[in-house]
Amino acid sequence: MSFLYVYHEADGDQPLLSSHDAYRISLELSSIEVYFDRRELTELPVGVDRSQLMVLNNDAAEEIQQLSGRRYCDLRGMSPQYPDLELRRELLCTESASDEEAWHLFLRGQAIFYFHLDHRVYVVGCERGDLISVPAGLPHWLDIGPEPDFLVLTMCNVPSHDVIATASDIALRFPRFETLVDAVTA
Repeated sequence: MSFLYVYHEADGDQPLLSSHDAYRISLELSSIEVYFDRRELTELPVGVDRSQLMVLNNDAAEEIQQLSGRRYCDLRGMSPQYPDLELRRELLCTESASDEEAWHLFLRGQAIFYFHLDHRVYVVGCERGDLISVPAGLPHWLDIGPEPDFLVLTMCNVPSHDVIATASDIALRFPRFETLVDAVTA
């Protein structure tokens, strides 16, 4: 499901660009200083707990920490298998920016990042094996879908960072998770 749609900020109906090619996605996102890459991951065994997930993905985390310069690694997401990892969709679907750069490696499931810069909205569908960075200060939002089931390793330099909400309602004008995922799988 990895994909990229680029829209003009005034038109959330007709993309200016669409791609499912990882290299093209990486190239387009690099123009806004977002890193994107695909990684081969071993299958996650069913029923492992949080600490076992961290151990199983330690090599990938160390590699990404070397690449990104980030020091702190945490497991985040939302899944029926991991009910203690709770994120609220309605809070994430609001444009904001962070004072800290973060890198996310998708271990399971899918979610969609939206980046807003230079009158464009870059919509990036991420799935298992996708590695994506979110630069500090870049306005963005995240849609985890109506029935979230995803896990990511998140790397940053501090355990929690400040999020600065914008007054923009732009997130309301762009296709949501359901619409985009249905279009990709159709």
